[in-house]
Amino acid sequence: MPRDNYSKYDPSKVNLATVALKAFGLGVVLSVCLGVLVLHVSNTHQYGVTTIRITTYLALISTFHMLEFMSTCLFNNSQVDDDSFILNDTELHLVLSMSLIEVILEPFVFDWSTNLGLILALLGQLCRTGAMYTARESFNHYIQQEKDDNHVLIKHGIYKYIRHPSYFGFFWWFIGTQLYLGNTVILVGGSYKLWKFFKARIEYEELLLIKFFKNDYVRYRAATPVGIPFIH
Repeated sequence: MPRDNYSKYDPSKVNLATVALKAFGLGVVLSVCLGVLVLHVSNTHQYGVTTIRITTYLALISTFHMLEFMSTCLFNNSQVDDDSFILNDTELHLVLSMSLIEVILEPFVFDWSTNLGLILALLGQLCRTGAMYTARESFNHYIQQEKDDNHVLIKHGIYKYIRHPSYFGFFWWFIGTQLYLGNTVILVGGSYKLWKFFKARIEYEELLLIKFFKNDYVRYRAATPVGIPFIH
């Protein structure tokens, strides 16, 4: 990667104080969570099952937001802004709060769902970050209405197997976190709402991608699945 990639961002879009505060807050949350988990695993202090699930969930959440900013900064520096953490999404905060409320009110969980959920969440995160790494300057948090000169159709890496790997990753990451928590209501309701959002977004985005890349994208779409149920 060229070294000058780190200086392509627009300073008018990046409030450094905001970035510092968000990074500090996420760092504190992640550090506390990791500290609790280390104490628990090392038998220095034993915490309840619900406490450990909430702690792990918050660690996954803070890691997700940190990686969103870091991936944008490292792989698509010209598009970084102080919201690249994706922390300004009100609905996301609402789901976070409701998830914590449900796990406290409904503490029972099957062991298999905990293990499966954690695996799905980690794999989902890997896919999303991998998508941002592979697409680099062709990735953007916002749907692009016009084709930039550096916008190319990515068909290698993870895009060879999944045509919207960042959406795929987030969808299964969300399901994984709710399975891990043992949440039934948020799992069903949140997954359906997220599915509707991605279905509409993909349909709209692909109209633009066909406009940008013509038959090349039509052929790519026909040969490559989305990986989210019932979205073709």
